[in-house]
Amino acid sequence: MVENYKRHFKGNVTLEEIAEKIKEAKSIVLTAHISPDGDALGSILAFYFMIKAFSKKENLEKKVSIVIADELPKYMKHFEERELIKNYDEFKVEGMSDLFISLDCANQERYGKSVEIKKLCKESINIDHHVSNTEHADFNYVEDICSMGELVHQFIEIFGIELSKKMAEFMYLGIINDTGNFRHDNVTEHTFEVCADLMRAGANNHKIANIIFAMSVEKMNLFGDVYKNSVIDFEKGFIYYYLSQKQIKEFNLKKGETDGVAEIMLKIDGMELSLFAREEVDGTIKGSLRCNDKYNVNEIASIFNGGGHVKAAGFKTDLPFEEILKKISEKL
Repeated sequence: MVENYKRHFKGNVTLEEIAEKIKEAKSIVLTAHISPDGDALGSILAFYFMIKAFSKKENLEKKVSIVIADELPKYMKHFEERELIKNYDEFKVEGMSDLFISLDCANQERYGKSVEIKKLCKESINIDHHVSNTEHADFNYVEDICSMGELVHQFIEIFGIELSKKMAEFMYLGIINDTGNFRHDNVTEHTFEVCADLMRAGANNHKIANIIFAMSVEKMNLFGDVYKNSVIDFEKGFIYYYLSQKQIKEFNLKKGETDGVAEIMLKIDGMELSLFAREEVDGTIKGSLRCNDKYNVNEIASIFNGGGHVKAAGFKTDLPFEEILKKISEKL
């Protein structure tokens, strides 16, 4: 196991108390945010198998379901465990469940339609790592840590279970997703200690990195257009790119294939802040913000009732793109 480290967290419950709630519950629904990324999917699958191993160890009968109110990204086809994840529209609610547990959801809006399942559960638990978390459940644990993958690793010791290869691979998926394959400054010494533990359990870093960071021809064409048509404010070090629904259809982009746009723009020399704005089917705009050292994108995203981390945050708004740019420029 990894060594102890200084933890920064908020909420009204400890991980040990969450474990006790899980032990007592007979039926549990797990959810993660809409537009699920590798951290949401990796951590929720790892946590599912942890709960199953814990239940077996304690000789407990427990029904555990995973529900996400959105499509899964294309790369999940490489994991047969994706079949464990039910879309909200195909999930059949059978009575009231004991526990509703959300992972990687900064606010209740991130549940999507799965919020309706929460209403049918006796108690709710929110486990997250976003500093902007609104503590939206009955019991909340929010830790300032690089990823949910690194956070849920702590349950191995708390549950008193053995770390399996399957758990390790999904936690590793989450960690490399939210650290940009260890490029971001949210990586700590503890992150590498956890990853060493995961690799000892059988996580194949080469295989998982190739799966999550593979690029389709459609995504390649999008990235080419991003480099060609991004707009740069050199004075502020601000770069932005807007993707309309028309372009999404022209590029033939599927779910998850716009991931990484905000990150690649920030790689351009001299850039301190990037904005990738994508028009949704309903006409709203989803914004992804990334920054280096000059700005705090959690504060910028809060203008639009969004949030996340200091250097990575997002929002969704009904405002037109020109108004979004105006408000961000006024903030800088």
